[in-house]
Amino acid sequence: LVIAIISSSFILYSYYNNKIIIQSLKQEQLFKDVYSGINYGLVFHEQIPINTTKEVDLFADEQHKVTLGKKKWGAFYVLTANAKWKNKTASKTALIGVNLNESEKIALYLSDQNKPLSLTGRTQIVGDCYLPESGVKRAYIEGKSFVGNKLIDGIKHNSKKTLPVINENLISENLNSFKITGEANDSLQDFELFLDKDSIVNSFKNKTLVLYSPLSINLTNKVIEGNIIIKSDQQITINSSVLISNVILYAKGIILDQNVVGNMQLFAKDSILVGKGSTLNYPSVLALINDQSPTVSRKIVIEEDVVIKGSVFMKTKIVDRKQQSIISIAENSKITGQVYASELLELKGEVEGVVFCEKILLKTPSSVYENHLMDAVINRKELSEHFIGISLIEEIKQQNIIKWLN
Repeated sequence: LVIAIISSSFILYSYYNNKIIIQSLKQEQLFKDVYSGINYGLVFHEQIPINTTKEVDLFADEQHKVTLGKKKWGAFYVLTANAKWKNKTASKTALIGVNLNESEKIALYLSDQNKPLSLTGRTQIVGDCYLPESGVKRAYIEGKSFVGNKLIDGIKHNSKKTLPVINENLISENLNSFKITGEANDSLQDFELFLDKDSIVNSFKNKTLVLYSPLSINLTNKVIEGNIIIKSDQQITINSSVLISNVILYAKGIILDQNVVGNMQLFAKDSILVGKGSTLNYPSVLALINDQSPTVSRKIVIEEDVVIKGSVFMKTKIVDRKQQSIISIAENSKITGQVYASELLELKGEVEGVVFCEKILLKTPSSVYENHLMDAVINRKELSEHFIGISLIEEIKQQNIIKWLN
């Protein structure tokens, strides 16, 4: 009897030990399959329809199946991979975009409006440029002349009369997102239900939480993080007391008070104001898009001492020459990434990356100058070779991971 008990114990121990090992190995395999699924989705993301799922047999052996899902997330995509075996599951979710170094490495593209680019002060432009046929020259304004050995530290090409066409899918998809209704899988809620909450957090494993108000929204003393979209028919104001991450905002106008810190995507129809000293961490997006006739002067205003890591772009389908849209970047402010101004750009700060604009405007206390840059910096070579941004003008098929969302 004793020998039988001891033998049975060894047999049971061996059985459960093997079972645990098999389950551990299978769980490990599930995670490997999930990562392989994400890599598959990065390469073949165009084959994965938006807001639906697709099952992929990774090695065509019926043993390594993953379910891939993709949805639009502002200017980017969210890619999800799930794998399952009996009661074991594994999943990963990633925010994905495109590597800008896989396209042409442009520092500045300025449309040819029959006016040369004039530089003064300590202006630096490093990288290849597309400029008007009349070229680039030195200027003397406001008591300043150009300081430096090279006007352009890069190869100069002739630009066309119009900017390269912006990604129409990017614009149309986000114009649709201004509507009250969300996607079929979203959870639409009245923002007033969350007024008294100190924190609003939603995992990317859940349905997207869409908070809507027909009135203006004032965000103060809150933590807002994750799979959340906030919409207003009027204006959204963000106070410096708000901690916000991975969230998308849609409104007519968006105002960030001074010293706001966060990571967010802002989409507005009329105006965006970023207050002094604010920091928008990577990968943030500021976008002004509109397909209606302008009733006001549309603008993105970035005040002094602001740091933005991501993309700033403006695209209005109907242009009013009397009320032209403008992106204004003040002194001591720095954009790391992409800037695309479909009409006017006022640049007094620094762009570490690429700039596209139809016309440059320089306002001084005494006058307004066209196609003039004073003490501005555009440096394409300083942009990291690993920077993942938006496919603004070129359709880059290969996607890359910006960050893991779970």
